[in-house]
Amino acid sequence: MSNRPTATQGAVALGRPFPNLKELLGEARLLPSRSGLARFFGINPLPPGLRLSYISALGEVAIADMLASLGEDCYSRHSIPIGKSDSEIDHLLVGPMGVFTISVQPLAGKSLWVGDVTVIVDGERVPFIRDCEFEAVRATQLLSDAVGERVDVTPCLVVVDPRNVTVARPPKKVAVLTPRELRPWLSSLKSEISESRLKAIRAAAESDSTWGSRAKGSGDVEADLAEFRRIRAESNQARRIRLVWIAGALITVWLLIMLAIGLANGQLFH
Repeated sequence: MSNRPTATQGAVALGRPFPNLKELLGEARLLPSRSGLARFFGINPLPPGLRLSYISALGEVAIADMLASLGEDCYSRHSIPIGKSDSEIDHLLVGPMGVFTISVQPLAGKSLWVGDVTVIVDGERVPFIRDCEFEAVRATQLLSDAVGERVDVTPCLVVVDPRNVTVARPPKKVAVLTPRELRPWLSSLKSEISESRLKAIRAAAESDSTWGSRAKGSGDVEADLAEFRRIRAESNQARRIRLVWIAGALITVWLLIMLAIGLANGQLFH
């Protein structure tokens, strides 16, 4: 009996994995500054309408932070537009272990089934493998043209927060991983690129001209990431302050109850 789930006709519209980072930053820039009183009581700096976008952006930035921590020999770039549509390479990594395109897909508790060329999410077929392969092929073409010799690029699919993952037949070209598996998998790979060749590929990856007129400068992307990290720090600080207030309130209530019990017992003995 096959363990392959039944796929419905058509593709589920999951869209790009993290479309909300830019939207979140745009909306956050329009918010008024928090008052001193709001900061004192730990009021969340983001209104309820932006919190889903914030949670989605957390995953995007977490992958970017992990790639940045791989060491000086590794270079990563993010949100690289390719083709004539809105297609983007979520993350590009250049390091001694190779060159990789990393597509991130948030599944939010959905079930994932992976075959050699097919991915099914909660019973619906999705083009994750095809899209990953396209991104890697396009990156191979652009980097090879810029370097002057072929640059092989390995596509990776990183699935965030799935309910469960069944890899029935691993894809031949695409590595399917969770965020926790990504770093150990990269670290397990042997060095395949010489230092001189690595410098040439990195220079090509860093150059905006490699990626065409729609490429957003890497400095602009890093500025967006830095702005989000500031929002994340403020949100975390506000949460800690709220927890302190809650703990203080619970301790106060407990002390009042103990005091009331003590006074009641004292009256009984009199």
